[in-house]
Amino acid sequence: MKIKMVQQREGELLGPVDWTYNFRSHFDCQGTTDERRDECCAEAVNKLRQLANGEKWEATTDGGWPRCGWGEVVAVGMYDGWPYWRPVPSVAIMGTYGVEWSAFSNITGIRKL
Repeated sequence: MKIKMVQQREGELLGPVDWTYNFRSHFDCQGTTDERRDECCAEAVNKLRQLANGEKWEATTDGGWPRCGWGEVVAVGMYDGWPYWRPVPSVAIMGTYGVEWSAFSNITGIRKL
């Protein structure tokens, strides 16, 4: 007989977006000017604010052109799952295989349904 102890992490929605979160921390990368980081951060936060307003939206994390992988936004809030394992403003997008959570900084496009 074998006994196996397994620890499994599962992220969960912890509530609405905490607008005091340090959003810029997701844009601190080498070789990028402060102006460009601030611009990217402001753009991402603007998308997040639009998605959190309660209307029906579609979003994608695809970086190519034309954009593909559009899915309906089913939730917006603080999610503590992979890859950060701490509460991060995130968006749940309905995909082909079910709902997938993405950090706000990974959203590349949004459009109203």
